[in-house]
Amino acid sequence: MAAFGILSYEHRPLKRPRLGPPDVYPQDPKQKEDELTALNVKQGFNNQPAVSGDEHGSAKNVNFNPSKISSNFSSIIAEKLRYNTFPDTGKRKPQVNQKDNFWLVTARSQSSINNWFTDLAGTKPLTQLAKKVPIFSKKEEVFGYLAKYSVPVMRSAWMIKMTCAYHAAITETKVKKRHVIDPCIEWTQIITKYLWEQLQKVAEYYRQFPSQGCSSPLPATPADVETAMKQWEYNEKLAMFMFQDGMLDRHEFLTWVLECFEKVRPGEDELLRLLLPLLLQVRTKLREIEEQVKERGQAVEFRWSFDKCQETTAGFTIGRVLHTLEVLDNHSFEKSDFNNSLDSLYNRIFGSGQSKDGHEMSPDDDAVVTLLCEWAVCCKRSGRHRAMVVAKLLEKRQAEIEAERCGESEVVDEKGSVSSGSLSAATLPVFQDVLLQFLDTQAPTLTEPGNESERVEFSNLVLLFCELIRHDVFSHNIYMCTLISRGDLASDSHLLRPRSPSDEPSDESERKEQEAGGSGKNEARWEASVVGYVDCKDKGMDPAFPQLYEQPRHIQYATHFPIPQEESASHECNQRLVVLYGVGKLRDEARHAIKKITKDILKVLNRKSTAETGGEEGQKRKRSKPEAFPTAEDIFSKFQHLSHFDQHQVTSQVSRNVLDQITNFALGMSYHLPLVQHIQLIFDLMEYSLNISGLIDFALHLLTELSLVEAELLLKSSSLVGSYTTSLCLCIVAVLRRYHSCLILNPEQTAQVFDGLRIVVKSGVNPADCSSAERCILAYLYDLYTSCSHLKNKFGEIFSEFCSKVKNSIYCNIDPSDSNMLWDPVFMMEAIANPSAHNFNHSMVGTILNDSPANRYSFVCNVLMDVCVDHRDPERVNDIGILCAELTAYCRSLSAEWLGILKALCCSSNNGNCGFNDLLCNVDVSDLSFHDSLATFVAILIARQCLLLEDLVRCVAIPSLLNAACSEQDSEPGARLTCRILLHLFKTPQRNPVPQDGVKSVGIRSSCDRHLLAASQNSIVVGAVFAVLKAVFMLGKSLCDAELRGSGLSHPAGLDDISEGRNVSIETASLDVYAKYVLKTICQQEWVGERCLKSLSEDSSALQDPVLVNIQAQRLLQLICYPHRQLDSDDGDNPQRQRIKRILQNMDQWTMRQSSLELQLMIKQSTNNVSELYSLLENIAKATIEVFQKSAEMNSSNPSGNGAAAQGGAASNNNSTTSKMKPILSSSERSGVWLVAPLIAKLPTTVQGHVLKAAGEELEKGQHLGSSSLEKCTFLLYWKNQQPFLSLVLTCLKGQDEQREGLLTSLYSQVQQIVTNWREDQYQDDCKAKQMMHEALKLRLNLVGGMFDTVQRSTQQTTEWAVLLLDIISSGTVDMQSNNELFTTVLDMLSVLINGTLAADMSSISQGSMEENKRAYMNLVKKLRKELGDRQSESLEKVRQLLPLPKQTRDVITCEPQGSLIDTKGNKIAGFEKEGLQVSTKQKISPWDVFEGLKHSAPLSWGWFGTVRVDRKVTKFEEQQRFLLYHTHLKPKPRSYYLEPLPLPPEEEEPLTPVSQEPEKKMMEAVKPEKAVPAVPSDSSKKKSNKKKKAPSTKTEVRIYCGVFMFVSWTQVATASVKNDIFKCFLSRTM
Repeated sequence: MAAFGILSYEHRPLKRPRLGPPDVYPQDPKQKEDELTALNVKQGFNNQPAVSGDEHGSAKNVNFNPSKISSNFSSIIAEKLRYNTFPDTGKRKPQVNQKDNFWLVTARSQSSINNWFTDLAGTKPLTQLAKKVPIFSKKEEVFGYLAKYSVPVMRSAWMIKMTCAYHAAITETKVKKRHVIDPCIEWTQIITKYLWEQLQKVAEYYRQFPSQGCSSPLPATPADVETAMKQWEYNEKLAMFMFQDGMLDRHEFLTWVLECFEKVRPGEDELLRLLLPLLLQVRTKLREIEEQVKERGQAVEFRWSFDKCQETTAGFTIGRVLHTLEVLDNHSFEKSDFNNSLDSLYNRIFGSGQSKDGHEMSPDDDAVVTLLCEWAVCCKRSGRHRAMVVAKLLEKRQAEIEAERCGESEVVDEKGSVSSGSLSAATLPVFQDVLLQFLDTQAPTLTEPGNESERVEFSNLVLLFCELIRHDVFSHNIYMCTLISRGDLASDSHLLRPRSPSDEPSDESERKEQEAGGSGKNEARWEASVVGYVDCKDKGMDPAFPQLYEQPRHIQYATHFPIPQEESASHECNQRLVVLYGVGKLRDEARHAIKKITKDILKVLNRKSTAETGGEEGQKRKRSKPEAFPTAEDIFSKFQHLSHFDQHQVTSQVSRNVLDQITNFALGMSYHLPLVQHIQLIFDLMEYSLNISGLIDFALHLLTELSLVEAELLLKSSSLVGSYTTSLCLCIVAVLRRYHSCLILNPEQTAQVFDGLRIVVKSGVNPADCSSAERCILAYLYDLYTSCSHLKNKFGEIFSEFCSKVKNSIYCNIDPSDSNMLWDPVFMMEAIANPSAHNFNHSMVGTILNDSPANRYSFVCNVLMDVCVDHRDPERVNDIGILCAELTAYCRSLSAEWLGILKALCCSSNNGNCGFNDLLCNVDVSDLSFHDSLATFVAILIARQCLLLEDLVRCVAIPSLLNAACSEQDSEPGARLTCRILLHLFKTPQRNPVPQDGVKSVGIRSSCDRHLLAASQNSIVVGAVFAVLKAVFMLGKSLCDAELRGSGLSHPAGLDDISEGRNVSIETASLDVYAKYVLKTICQQEWVGERCLKSLSEDSSALQDPVLVNIQAQRLLQLICYPHRQLDSDDGDNPQRQRIKRILQNMDQWTMRQSSLELQLMIKQSTNNVSELYSLLENIAKATIEVFQKSAEMNSSNPSGNGAAAQGGAASNNNSTTSKMKPILSSSERSGVWLVAPLIAKLPTTVQGHVLKAAGEELEKGQHLGSSSLEKCTFLLYWKNQQPFLSLVLTCLKGQDEQREGLLTSLYSQVQQIVTNWREDQYQDDCKAKQMMHEALKLRLNLVGGMFDTVQRSTQQTTEWAVLLLDIISSGTVDMQSNNELFTTVLDMLSVLINGTLAADMSSISQGSMEENKRAYMNLVKKLRKELGDRQSESLEKVRQLLPLPKQTRDVITCEPQGSLIDTKGNKIAGFEKEGLQVSTKQKISPWDVFEGLKHSAPLSWGWFGTVRVDRKVTKFEEQQRFLLYHTHLKPKPRSYYLEPLPLPPEEEEPLTPVSQEPEKKMMEAVKPEKAVPAVPSDSSKKKSNKKKKAPSTKTEVRIYCGVFMFVSWTQVATASVKNDIFKCFLSRTM
């Protein structure tokens, strides 16, 4: 209780005892007495009191002004308040006394340390512990002691703060220049290093016992490892507490956690057990935002191009599709080497387009697969090899995806493909759904019987899916099950069976005649009749399955798609029959029709007239009665009406039968061999049925048996030795040449073919002295060897030398002969008259011809005389051609003679300078009747390798055409003959047309020779092709004039009429018209266009010829690119721009290559003329923008779309779900504006610069988005147009640095204007305007994203764009609620700009550049934080997350006097304060600056709370308590004291009234004995009662009675008697 005494004023010590000892005049510093002024020095100090007069007197007589006293007193109070107000000490650092509050730890003080840490771990107040804090020499040692004593983490954090404060104080005293060290970073590094050391100790122990399993427990853990684990567990919790309390650098700590996790090796489960709790605490929401991170990361990777990230995926998918198509167009399928193989093709297509997840297919993968199917099917590309290429590519892709999906490699057979066993019946192939979608939406169907291109595409589709099924890429079983489940095959009305061959009527009398005619006549007519009926399909005269043209697409597909003829596929075949024909009579009839046709063909193959090699069996057959055999017409008439599925069945069975016959003969089990023409028939049937893989396999099996057959023939001494095998091998070579591109796709088959052919011809044969068949075989061996690198590696040692011999003999260029020998008209005339007779030795005749030039001269003249004058029968012409080919093979010199005599005929105007005058005198070149015969004869010579096509072009065609083009005299007949020959040689070999009026037109009879001629066309150098085109073009150069359009030849229909129905009229037309026709026809050949386009894609200078002016070269290129399309017109204003505009508008994915070539040719032609080039570039740029405007008009008129999904919908089932499916890319995305950007990318950069400039002008038209500007740039308001336009601009930006800067500046102002308009509330009331604003902003941000590399190269631009992007969010132009997608784009852009400032170029990284980047980063962050300020919103919180993790501080709300005002400079304006406080600001305090247990307030400032120092007032309770402690007890007073009347003022006294005193005396007497203490009279009792005294009107007295305080207030009592009554009443109650 004594402590209360110091609270009294008497006992309170002086706070500032500065006055010193008591004195009369206390001295004060700076007092006036000490001022040595001039007056004080002279006169001394003159004290002037405030009151004049008596110094020691009173001032009661002085009059003071009360207002002045009040004012002075108020100023005194204000000054006192100012002095007593606490200052702001928030900027001060907490000061610690390193000498008094700390003590260094030594070895001797171990016990003290233990006691101190024990107290720290206990409950001892920190105020006491703070008096002496132990300090360790190494800071990290404190963690060990804290963990050892298990100190609570909160008190541990206090210990770390004290340690940090001590070292900071020591550093300040040692270093003169104060260097501030951030304790967050410092202690983050200290604690992470300490934790890593403990983790390494644990890791080193567990790495000694790698994954021993559960059965073998680890040995006992050493003590140091146990200690390390305890240290880790404790300090990990301490680190997390410090992290959450803001004492650690959060970025640094989180980075360290991730690095630790990445450094954990596989199998270190114990380390993961230690790390995962720490890791999971900072990755709780990672799974929630994983998908968002993927999507936004992909958007950043694609530079925020929305079309690449959204569902449309148009931009990126179109680019991928075009890239794939370009790769396919540039690939050479005629050769195979390291850089041009199926593997390299696969890598170029799928290598760069794999999805990030690997085993999951991406949308662009689906688009590529669809494109591959379209490429294999459409008529815009050619080649049967396409189906096999696609099947093998998808098979390889499927194997790769399956291997990644399963996590292990699939079972791969020797060919490197997935075996059929690896995909069970229940397994869905990877591309099944994509291929089914292709069949539903884009696959061709049969709708018009007369549509040739439709029929060809449908045949290609059948071939494609035949190969896909063979390679297990498409499951026919699953396909049928899907159709059944979808109900596509549910209707019975359309399930009509195919027309059976047995249903066709036949004339019995005609059949009897055929049977009676014998087999000899049939054999003679066999091949010719086959040719006629095979061609019926090509002409579309009698289409197969006319009922199918009215059926749904899937009925057509199910009818025609072949199934492999294997035992494993028997279920699928039966399923197909049941689905199409049911289980009744129709199915039996379909089966019977197949068996009937197969039986007829086998009857022909086993007929008696086939090759017999002797034996009893053969003798018996010769004596037997002739049987009736079906003719070729019957077989083909029935065969062509079969579906492709049935045709495959028939050809498979027939080919197996032929192989059995060949095998049995080779093994000596039979004397029967099928005729070569019969085997050629099988080849034709298989080719007709599109059984290409079966055809190659069949040819390969035959080839492997030929050596055994030849040995058996020698053993049996047959007359067929040397002729049968070579003739059959020639047919095989012809087939393999026809499908050479398909063969080399399989290297193993190619090697087998090469080895088989090499064995047949034997390496010892002389290429200059061999048969025609052997010559063709050797030529193909050379082509195979030179086109396949793997053959060079395998057979190089045994064939390289022989290869050079073949080249010098067969592929050497020859010059024409100009001989004029003595002509013998009868030389070899017997052989020429009967060319099919084999009654002479070709080798011997060849020797005779080789020895005598005169004989050669006479022979070639007689042959040409026979072909041109005497006999023009097509069969005879073919036989003569084959005979001459055989003799030329044995006499190589004849090649020059053939070339010379052809030159003499075609250049007959040279007045005999070419020789062969005898022939010219007897042959009229102007006679058109022999032109076809001669052309056929020449074609056979070229097909049989007697002449090279390029030699004929170089030595014959070009001189003849140039003579006519130069208008030389009498040159027209020879030029016309040349055009006719070129037409035959360059036209794709076709089967002979159907006879008309009993007369057959001349053509190559044998399909073998047709295939060989096609191979010669493919091997010609492309320069010769261009030479022919330019020469024929110059011959009919009026093609460039307006007359062409009036003649009707520019329209494809007119050409068709001429070529089919009016052959005579076109042949008799003028030479220039006929040349136009020939040029048009040659350009329409698929192989010509493909070779020319591929060559021009590599080098477009082939058409830049001095003989052609610019417009002529452009017209010729148009003929090559669009042979079936009408040429452009030059009418109208600015025809060049109109032509460019048509090129861009009519472009699709298939003609993009042609469009690029046209524009490139225009640019190259204008390179030397600056003004012309500038005009061309401007026209290209303006035409590009006009194309976009035109597309916008079409979109606005048809906003619902293009309806591409309904493609083929007329043929689909109404009940099926196919109408709901859409193709991956719509028709509009495959053509038009979507392809403009890829096209411009192929052009020179100057074009891109002009296009970019024009695009920038269009963008600036709509930056304000007003009504007038909307009308000017309508096409940019539609997102369908913005996507391709964006792609165009981004494409043109590549390499355009100068244009980039200007466009960026323009875009910056446009975006800034949009934000300004938003701030001015121009879009608030108009939803459409707001939507258009967002679309415009989206487009511009996409463009900026495409130039982000340019933005990031400049620090200034980075800062400007970052601030603008922040302004977009802060202004509310975009936010998370209204447009989240656009908001995330802006946010990610801002993130890249912020973090990009820290990234440095690794090639030129240095310490200086890193510091500069860091400085730029900090400046940018500072500016953004300033822009953000204290504004709060959900969107802005996302922005704050992009900035560096701020140091976690403790916020303190400060106060200021109410009514305080601040001027513009931030200073407070005095005089407006009111009583009370108001919230002022929020101060941030570092957790390191807040010390528990210290008395000082820094950095917490009392001034923040408006605290004022005031004198403490003693409360009433404290005062009464003091009285109780230090008072002296009063003596009790007698009762008489209380009975005495109170003294009253004189004016209130009244005369006393006599009252009896007896009762009162009795009462007093009764009270007296009760008192233990005698009453002590008070001082007032000593006074006389009648003494008068002046008393105040109100008086309060305190009476103590029986220890009770009683307050009695007497107020204005009128009389004493009343007081006495009151007192008596009170006294009676208290008694």
